[in-house]
Amino acid sequence: MQAPMRAAARIGSSLALLLAVLAAAAEAGAPASPLPGIGAHDPRVRIDPAAAPWRGVGKLQATSGNLHQSCTATLVGLRTVLTAAHCLFNPRTRRYFPPSALHFLLGYAGGDYEGEGTGTQIRVASGYDPRQPLKTLGRDWALVRVDAALGTPDRILRIRPTPPEPGARVMIGGYSQDHRQLLTADPTCRIIGAARDAAGDPVLRHDCAATRGASGAPVLVQDGAGWGIGGIDVAAEKGAAAGIVAIVVEAAPDLE
Repeated sequence: MQAPMRAAARIGSSLALLLAVLAAAAEAGAPASPLPGIGAHDPRVRIDPAAAPWRGVGKLQATSGNLHQSCTATLVGLRTVLTAAHCLFNPRTRRYFPPSALHFLLGYAGGDYEGEGTGTQIRVASGYDPRQPLKTLGRDWALVRVDAALGTPDRILRIRPTPPEPGARVMIGGYSQDHRQLLTADPTCRIIGAARDAAGDPVLRHDCAATRGASGAPVLVQDGAGWGIGGIDVAAEKGAAAGIVAIVVEAAPDLE
């Protein structure tokens, strides 16, 4: 997960909020975590991946030679998972990984998992530029089709037609760098602001604790229809429990 230092400067409306978070941590006398997206206090808890609404979340791994990348992804269809677009980009070749290099482990916990699938197709949101990721954060999402029908009705999470409003309660959970073998989540956080990236696409800010490896994690929102995906966690801010949400602003392409 990348820390958007330059992006923070562009999101002027949210700068005061970030400064307030940092000031509170300083007053408390507790040092912030060296990991981006984790503040002085870490509220993340271990989550049972077999429990709702987490049953569709899994670990997405990309492998090329001795390069191994790990992110988080969620079932949104019978054979389709939603993740962050930057998770599919190989920084060495400067190209996207071939679909066959992607491996989704559903319900991963300590080496065990409920199901697995290998990528067969990818679809990256139009307008996302992997060579300028901080400028196109609002489009940092992608779909991966896998070769196994893992998306049972109790596991598929719907993509909400509208993003959550500032102030909405959300949850973010994924396979973070410091807890690679476990699903951990911040279950009591909020959307704290809305802005636009350098390309003009909408993004949201949250105050959830989430760091590298949680890229691609669903921003879960509960409404009258149950739990749904309000966006994708794509970037973390340094020195605070805060990050950026990419909004899925168009109908997800059908990869089924």
